Amino acid sequence: MPRSPSHSPTSSAHVRAHGRSGPAALERMWCIHESLTAGDPVRLSALSRALEVSARTLKRDIERMRDFHGAPIAWDASRRSYVYTAACEFLPLLRFTADEALALVLAGRTFASWHGTPLGDAIASALAKVGHVIGGAISVDAAGLASFVSIGDTASLPTHERRWLALLLEAIQRRRVVRLVYRKPDRHPSTPSPREIHPLHLAFADHRWMLVAHDPARSGIRHFLLDRIVDAVVTTKSFAPPEGFDALAHLRGSIGRFSGESVVEIRIRFDSTVAPYVLERPWHRSQRTRHLPDGALEITLALNNLVDIQRHILACGRHAEVLAPAELRATIAAEAAALHALYSTPPTTDAATAANSTANFAGGTLGVPALVVASPSPTPSQS
Repeated sequence: MPRSPSHSPTSSAHVRAHGRSGPAALERMWCIHESLTAGDPVRLSALSRALEVSARTLKRDIERMRDFHGAPIAWDASRRSYVYTAACEFLPLLRFTADEALALVLAGRTFASWHGTPLGDAIASALAKVGHVIGGAISVDAAGLASFVSIGDTASLPTHERRWLALLLEAIQRRRVVRLVYRKPDRHPSTPSPREIHPLHLAFADHRWMLVAHDPARSGIRHFLLDRIVDAVVTTKSFAPPEGFDALAHLRGSIGRFSGESVVEIRIRFDSTVAPYVLERPWHRSQRTRHLPDGALEITLALNNLVDIQRHILACGRHAEVLAPAELRATIAAEAAALHALYSTPPTTDAATAANSTANFAGGTLGVPALVVASPSPTPSQS
């Protein structure tokens, strides 16, 4: 006696519930989209063999792409193939809130220790499917993320950062121009004016989220901290990324939020007091170490700017000495001299002195533009 359709795992009800819109269907639709975009022939018979599903299932997938997702698909009788009748940025219906997008980034890091186990492989597979949609839109520095996660409190990502994360992620993926109102930390703040930018990448650097974008009005790549964004609107205008631009390569030589154009070798010697901490938590992925007598340590870094590294060196006080390049050594020496002058006299509440000491602190440790002159081929990446 034949089994009742209502109990069959391959019944039409089951297919409607799972086969048409589940993860497998999204994978198939993405494969169809890539073939259509590349201009390859899309025929049900060939696809059926390649994806190991029936032609009827694939036809339903194509209908869903056209009717539900709005993809401009049509049958071209002359080519005997499905084609796109217009440019299409097909994106399966995966819409993330800012918290969900951040959770996905954190999940990849949190479960990294399970690599190679059955559960770890399953997690990697699931995140890979999501990766088709997210692409290279987000990067998170592993060391920075480790300290971020250890807080164990979602409030550690400020609301004014979190509110823009998902909006910018989608703008990056869809290559949409963003109209941005951005506030700079000027001493004499003025009303910020809107500008239109081309968002390229989101990165978590130096404990803060920043947007890497091309600014057509300034003809260059700029960095925008999310917590300084006053307002952001995704427009309907599209853009093409700068030719040859690689976001990860752009950020690879950075140790914080600034970037430059030329890579320079930096050598620093640490005494035995701080050497163990530098070994325990390297400053940059390019770091090479050489052990010296009495527990001292020498590191070599390859960075594309000298701005952010100054704060790290100054934080070590007399326990760190810059060996190269000469301009970085001179900058640290000048800051050390300014600190010596500041501490050579008793503290004062005189307004002028206080203002001067504040300016020195900002210039030496916060990486304001005054110190950019020490960078090799610097670019004003920090907006």
